[in-house]
Formats: sequence, structure tokens, C-alpha cells
Amino acid sequence: MNKKAEKILNTTIKLFIREGIKKITMDDIAENTNASKVTIYKYFTDKDTLYLEVGKHILSNYTAKMKNIIESNEVLINKLYDYLTVIGDFINSGEFDLCTELIRYNQDVEAEYKLYLQTYRDSMFALIDNGMKDGMFKNNLDRDMIFHYINMGIIYYQQSFEYRYKILNDSNFKQRFLLFHISNIFIDGEKMLSGHLR
Repeated sequence: MNKKAEKILNTTIKLFIREGIKKITMDDIAENTNASKVTIYKYFTDKDTLYLEVGKHILSNYTAKMKNIIESNEVLINKLYDYLTVIGDFINSGEFDLCTELIRYNQDVEAEYKLYLQTYRDSMFALIDNGMKDGMFKNNLDRDMIFHYINMGIIYYQQSFEYRYKILNDSNFKQRFLLFHISNIFIDGEKMLSGHLR
């Protein structure tokens, strides 16, 4: 993708998050990107195409970030935190909500979302398998149980604005809650948090 098309996509994402998908016209996008409507239609033939490309752009970005974490040479605990940071950023940026809304307007975005979810699952299972091999998790838990426990927390974080706000704005609560939460699956929850809570 060339720089002009990427600039149009990045600006469109910001506009969609700030103003809402249905409120933004091609004229608004042209004005905010300093491009003519002709230029925009050169890259995105209609609004459906734009919706699809915005969704693909966002989802491929986060998919690549997850893959990079798994393939990095970081120690496992840092990979876990980096992974959860990427998931948190996806939600906190408003891009997760935008993608779920885009699916309602363009069904092809759903196929891209399913690819993202597959990478999300595969990446998390890779981290869990490494953690089990390193003896980080409690012995009585299998990999599916660990996955669903972590995934449950992520889904709740996605769906509860009140909880998300408290985690983001109350560092004392965040520290205590995360210690409680991870102590249910990790052998030494305190060690997991100490020095690694970024």
C-alpha cells in the first residue's frame, strides 16, 4: 500500500472513532487528508470498499504485532506482558469497537476479524504452552482452562467500560486486582507482577 492510501486510511480511522462511521462522508475524509475526492475514489471505489480496507488495516496491524511478540527473543514473562499490552491497546484505542461496528456495515470485514481471532488464539496458546513447559502455571490446570481464564478477563475488559476505566485510572486497584487475578493460574503471582507491571 502506498503512503497516500495509508494516510487516507489512518485519517479515516481517527475520524470514524471520533465522530462515528455514519457521520463521516467522503467529503470529510478528503478535507482531513488534504486529498481530492478523485484521489480517495482512486484507492477506495466506494464506502463499502473503504469500510473493508479500514477493517483490514486495523486487524492486520494487530495481527502482525501479536506475531512479532511470539517470534521475538524476549523472555516469556515479557512476551506475556507485551501480548496483553497489545490486546489492551486494541481495546483502549477504540479500534476494537470500530472493527465490530464495521462488521455490521460490511460482512467481508468479519472474515478478516476471524483471521485476527485465529492469530489471537494461536498466539495465546503458544505463550501458554511455553509457560507450562517452564513451570509457571499451577499443575492442576490444563492449557484450555488457562486460555479460557485469560480470555474471560480480556472479554470482560472489552465489554465493561466501568471496569476498564478503573483499571486504567486507579493504579493501586490495578496492582491488587491483577495480583488476585493471576494468582489463580500462576504458581507465583507476586513474582510475575514484581518488576514487570508496565
